[in-house]
Amino acid sequence: MFTVYGPGATDPIPLERLFVRPAVTKPAAISAMQGIKAKTNSNVHTGSESHSAAGLQQYHSAETISEKNPSLKAVQIMTTSVVYVLSSASVAVALKELESSQFRHIPVLSDEYQLVGMISDRDIVRCMCGSGNVCVHCAKDKQEITVETIMKGNVLSASVDTDARYIARLFVEQRIGAMPITDEGQLVGMITRSDILKAVMVHFDLNLWS
Repeated sequence: MFTVYGPGATDPIPLERLFVRPAVTKPAAISAMQGIKAKTNSNVHTGSESHSAAGLQQYHSAETISEKNPSLKAVQIMTTSVVYVLSSASVAVALKELESSQFRHIPVLSDEYQLVGMISDRDIVRCMCGSGNVCVHCAKDKQEITVETIMKGNVLSASVDTDARYIARLFVEQRIGAMPITDEGQLVGMITRSDILKAVMVHFDLNLWS
């Protein structure tokens, strides 16, 4: 299950909204053709029996693989030592947290410790650019700018029981670099691209697109 969290907002997102299939192009009209009379030939095999048998065999094979390789859940691959920053903290504090943790993204919590956003090293660099003490974007003193001013709100998160393959697909299709993991609305972990790669290495036969 995926949920969008933001300041004062909690919005569950169904899978069909995240993974929108491309529209199917309407097929062009096909001109009528004269039917071909089927020939009766005892030496010709239609192959329907063999196709049915092959299909049944593939079904059982897929069922066996599914039983041998059940899908991984977010809780199995997430990083539990979560580094976060409060929305009321200064950008300078967030920068120190990013540098000490060597992460590129960290979640932002409200003063009530509810997930409200994400902040990245790029967000901070954009704010801290320039040689002066004043931000060139908002004209505020760099030391006084708070995290909530530059964070990305309405952050997409996944619950602990979410299939990790959906998260991996979102990373690829929507170019997401990290995702907070929640349990009953509380932040309990993070999944990054590195966590996905480690999961693939450990579970080498993991099919990310099933």
